[in-house]
Amino acid sequence: MTLTQKQSEAFADILVLAMCIDGHFSLLEEEAIQKEIDGISWDENLSPSLDISSSIARARDIAGSTEQVRIYLEELSPLFNDPFSSQFIMNETLKLLNSDGTNKDECIFTSQLKAILKL
Repeated sequence: MTLTQKQSEAFADILVLAMCIDGHFSLLEEEAIQKEIDGISWDENLSPSLDISSSIARARDIAGSTEQVRIYLEELSPLFNDPFSSQFIMNETLKLLNSDGTNKDECIFTSQLKAILKL
């Protein structure tokens, strides 16, 4: 799927946040995120690794608070206001979460993301 640069950055944020939600960093999840980033459009003058580093810092700050996660997802949601991008984000996030099994926190995150994407 072709995403704008802002959508690509927000997608990376969502994936990293999904990885951080359970407080467990899986190699499978990290590899899945890198594969996703490699598969989407990214401005050739920008480094995805810098954005991922920022995403990790942001995710660690908010991952422990369901309310802060909701607020952050709401801030990103206007970037995915069409059904195709929303469904793409949801499907790819679910693939990531399922790569190492899901737990209660990840199920809550999934519900939040689904509601915010209006799916």
